[in-house]
Amino acid sequence: MSNDISDSEEEILVYAEFEDTVNIEKFRSVHVLGINEQSPIIQMDDTFFTGKFEQPLGTYLFFEEDPDPKTEDPLFDKLAEKNLKYTCKTKKYLNMEHAYVTPKEGHLVQNPKQENTDDIEVENFKSVQEALEKFKTHFESDPKFASD
Repeated sequence: MSNDISDSEEEILVYAEFEDTVNIEKFRSVHVLGINEQSPIIQMDDTFFTGKFEQPLGTYLFFEEDPDPKTEDPLFDKLAEKNLKYTCKTKKYLNMEHAYVTPKEGHLVQNPKQENTDDIEVENFKSVQEALEKFKTHFESDPKFASD
């Protein structure tokens, strides 16, 4: 079985910039949806980002750490602690922003986790001290919170 890339497949490098601070290393999975569309979506675990392609002012260059740096004159050229080497470049720029899910108009939103709160009475307190006393006596009289 061969792993050759067919003539119809093409690898394209895209520079994606996120408006929010995103630490990509903390996510377990990253999925890119609709990269050939005008507004692609990036999903990182349960977090979604929407984006749009923009025209960059220049070219984005990509570098990787060079494990074996070389110098022309080892006597006088001092190597830096971290050496990088050029990998590739791109003119594809994708501006991403955090996507928030909102319900469609006219649809009733049902939350299965929502509890029935009809039996809860509203309390109005004149001071914090009055509220503390009320809750203190409530918890002391409730057998669920009784100390052993």
